[in-house]
Amino acid sequence: MKLFNRSLYLILSFFSVSVLAAELTLPGSVALLALDGKKNHQSGVLTLPEGKHQLVFRYEEALRFGTRKKKYQSSPLIVSVQLPEAAEVVLRHSRFRDYSAADSAFLNDKVEWQLENAQGALSDLQPAILPGNPGLLPYQDIEAAVLRYNQQNSVAEMPRLVRGQQAEIMAGQTENHHSKTHPFSDDFTIQIKSWYLQASDAERKALLKWMIEQQ
Repeated sequence: MKLFNRSLYLILSFFSVSVLAAELTLPGSVALLALDGKKNHQSGVLTLPEGKHQLVFRYEEALRFGTRKKKYQSSPLIVSVQLPEAAEVVLRHSRFRDYSAADSAFLNDKVEWQLENAQGALSDLQPAILPGNPGLLPYQDIEAAVLRYNQQNSVAEMPRLVRGQQAEIMAGQTENHHSKTHPFSDDFTIQIKSWYLQASDAERKALLKWMIEQQ
């Protein structure tokens, strides 16, 4: 019963947090690769807790290339953003007339990235190129690349989804025994919170109803 009550408390507390969650809209030309240190391929509108978040993304879009179109894909970029509670912001970037214009802008670091709030105010972002891992496929393990970047650049506050994985990734381990065996470890709580914030209203209501019926 204690285990059930704790589970119910977590779910109900996540419901109250979701009311104040922020929304970050990504344009179709931006591919999300990682969020807060975890591999992530969401698109469109992201529902996130208020506070600091770290995004890894890249620009990719089919642009005019001579008489045809060719997909341009930038290097992965990393940036931290601060989202106030209940904020609604949209990620904006420079527009390009063709493939060569995009290639030149990225090579010369002339791409503008901004966050636009609901009132239309813009704030500049300065994303950095995320260095890849050594080897043939430098971005296959995106989480290790993010962790290495944060450590090498002395990031003061590690993203919440990286903190619990530092020893695991850097030691090359495939499993963190403690987080797998303890049902209420930090990692477990984070996973539940992440799922709940991404669930639809119908899914949340169905889960809450089921939890109450178990008492």
